[in-house]
Amino acid sequence: MATSIAKLQSIVPNSFQPMALSYVFNSMVKLAGTAGIRIESLTHTNARVSLQNKKKIQNHIGGLHACSMALAAESATGILIGMNVPDTHLPLIKSMKVDFVRRCEGNINVEASITEDDYKRIHEEEKGEVMVKCTVVDESGKEPIKADMLWAWIPKQRRSKL
Repeated sequence: MATSIAKLQSIVPNSFQPMALSYVFNSMVKLAGTAGIRIESLTHTNARVSLQNKKKIQNHIGGLHACSMALAAESATGILIGMNVPDTHLPLIKSMKVDFVRRCEGNINVEASITEDDYKRIHEEEKGEVMVKCTVVDESGKEPIKADMLWAWIPKQRRSKL
């Protein structure tokens, strides 16, 4: 994923990057495509995604379903880790903790970030894990959920035991 994103960002004009990044990501992660995850911006330490409150992902009271909000948080953190983990490694979510603190009003915006130290670790360590900071805000400006996402990376090829 890292190579695909880097190539896309180098050839697609900035104004078209959200659409192009969303298309590539949603093609790879089918559930994100079904929900309509939109990648608004992506840098090596920050990702912003949005999710519109559409009927197919609503709960019984007309707000975004709990699982769709968790999906948006996982998508934001996942694309951030996925773009940084070398193509020789696999990004894996180890833990997802989501607290539902209030009713969601309208669409949501999710911002995920890692520190420069986390960025360096991902590129230097053979395997490891990082807690990705994630903030989910609805149209009222409040946080309907609090999410903690623990991501890991491991080599795609296991070392043979000799």
